[in-house]
Amino acid sequence: MITRFVLTSIGADRPGLVDEVTRFILERGGNLEDSRMVNLHGQFAMVMLIAGDEAVAGRLETDLGELERAAGIRAELTAAAAAGRPSAAAAAIPYRLNTTAMDHPGLVQSVAHVLGRLGVNIESADTALKPAPMTGAPLFAMELVVSVPATTRVSELRERLAEVCDDLNIDWQLTAL
Repeated sequence: MITRFVLTSIGADRPGLVDEVTRFILERGGNLEDSRMVNLHGQFAMVMLIAGDEAVAGRLETDLGELERAAGIRAELTAAAAAGRPSAAAAAIPYRLNTTAMDHPGLVQSVAHVLGRLGVNIESADTALKPAPMTGAPLFAMELVVSVPATTRVSELRERLAEVCDDLNIDWQLTAL
């Protein structure tokens, strides 16, 4: 029976790191199905969904310390939830939320709070701090892919987002996918 596991790891960025981690998975019989990887100010973070049978999971778990020592990373293996999504997610509509603002603490939390209170699930989030054109002032950009339940009125979602974004001087756009 195929099961799925999530391997999370982080360590100093360097050439060959992804090769070492993916080889570790392959040599133990795992199949990399999905992943997100990013260099965050010199630290390389990886989140990988791995498929395999229980023997694969055992080999990965047993040898995890070996990977950490050899690759110079911290790693953790977690069993993934059973295949499929809750029925409520099936009745959700996907949207993309893009925001830009002058950087200051609380931007992500404020938007996430509004979404959470309305039952909107964040499926993915990408954020970046970049210099503004001309001035070089720090601009914070966030792109979220969210699932809006069919029971949540999109007009209410837009109203609540407008309130928080206006309060925090965030430029935003919500579009259906």
